Amino acid sequence: MLLVLYWSDRLIGPMYYWVSGLIRSIIMSVSIQFFGVAGYKIITADGVCVLIDPFMDENPYSPVKSDDLGQVDLMLITHNAFDHFGDAGKILKKYKPKTICALDVQHNLVTNHDANADLIRPTIWGMAMVECGVAVRPIESHHWSFAKSPDGQLLSGPAMGFIVDIGNGIRIYHPGDTALFSDMKLIGQLYKPTVGLMHVSLPSEKGVSMPHPECYKSGELTPQEALLASEWMGLDEVIASHYVNADCDDVKEFIKLVEENKKNGGYAPKTVVLAPGDTHRW
Repeated sequence: MLLVLYWSDRLIGPMYYWVSGLIRSIIMSVSIQFFGVAGYKIITADGVCVLIDPFMDENPYSPVKSDDLGQVDLMLITHNAFDHFGDAGKILKKYKPKTICALDVQHNLVTNHDANADLIRPTIWGMAMVECGVAVRPIESHHWSFAKSPDGQLLSGPAMGFIVDIGNGIRIYHPGDTALFSDMKLIGQLYKPTVGLMHVSLPSEKGVSMPHPECYKSGELTPQEALLASEWMGLDEVIASHYVNADCDDVKEFIKLVEENKKNGGYAPKTVVLAPGDTHRW
């Protein structure tokens, strides 16, 4: 009996801790899933499900629809544009997540989508929050935010970006379609985001484009500007964003610029390109 206990302690005990450690590492891993354009689902280290800009049901390129989500604990909306606000009203009713947004987005949710105002946490640049155990810092975004009410009135306010601490030392920056601005350097110095969902393109495909897409020669950030902004912010990893075709010219150009920088000893963050529906894990 003593021999059996001895071998149990020497073999079975270590095996138990190895297996339990492996299970914990799988459970506590963090991930991000791309819906196309700038929509994402993030699972934090504590298992909290965070949605950002959930443009899904009317996005013909997203294989994931709002009814497929299963769980949503927290939703962040950067601005009122159709391809960012997306299905926020439906998701708020169905899953009842706490929702962080600016006042114009709150007004859209409550007035046009009959949302429960008690679930909404209005904020603006600089007013950091903790909700569902997740630290969220709203960041300045040089962009517009607008929507129309049923009676034709224009809803407008400031667009926002977010830095979201998802645990395991990962702080994700969602720019909210910002143009380039020099205070990105200061944001990087103060808040130290590690991963950026950097928009490098302006989708021109049917169903996700602005009217007259042939007139637009770039999105809010060109690939070169996106790389410069990433460097200013000190990002370790960049996940290319704001497209529906992972093989589009702007994404290729961004990858090319990173590779050229790496070859020349310059700033070259780890770069991830996801197709709609893909998931990236850390």
